[in-house]
Amino acid sequence: MKVPDIFVPEKNLEVNIKRLLKESRKPVVAPLEYSGFDVIRGADTYAQGIAKLKEQGRKPFTFFENVGARIADYEANGENSELFGTWLDSVTGIVYKAKSTKFKIILRSDKLENIPQDFDQSFIPIDYNAEKGIEFDSKKGEYDRLLTRKEVKNHKFWIAVMGGDKKKLARYVDFWFDRKKVKEGMGVYLRSNTDSDELRALVLGSGDYSSDADGFSLLDYFARFASGAQRK
Repeated sequence: MKVPDIFVPEKNLEVNIKRLLKESRKPVVAPLEYSGFDVIRGADTYAQGIAKLKEQGRKPFTFFENVGARIADYEANGENSELFGTWLDSVTGIVYKAKSTKFKIILRSDKLENIPQDFDQSFIPIDYNAEKGIEFDSKKGEYDRLLTRKEVKNHKFWIAVMGGDKKKLARYVDFWFDRKKVKEGMGVYLRSNTDSDELRALVLGSGDYSSDADGFSLLDYFARFASGAQRK
């Protein structure tokens, strides 16, 4: 399968995001409308966490939805927020190209959302060239370090994983920096030069720390997912 050449963010980032959003399913919740959230814990692996969500009739969130849910939960519950002081796994995928600094963002990965319950590897083996996504090169941007407020707001990676919504990104950036009262945070940490093509889940780091975007996730490590609270 040949991947369309539209997925070149350095040239057409906003166009690429719109096309990926069109191909993706709609968000599970309106990201900044509070409807009650909680954290799904107690899963020994990422796959078991996904299975636990499905057993409860819930859907795993994308990275974008995690950000929106965290803001909404904190605005409703303040320091009692369940979503602020923990990392949050997502079904947003990062695909790494072997022996390279290139990677692709998949806003909602079917392979992650439908991962078999007994999957016990640290990543999903994958054919990089066969995956549709927004392609980046980590040697051409600011990665693997803390960022300033302004840098986060203008970072192409953050804009992409937020579905191109710069206003919601700016809202989260201001929310986090104002609360933490720090000059730097929200870095983007990724793998590179991997031995083989890999698919991993993008994690939203704990808001109590640097609230980074973490692409190092181990799928065979225990996971935590945000989810809309069950209706009673």
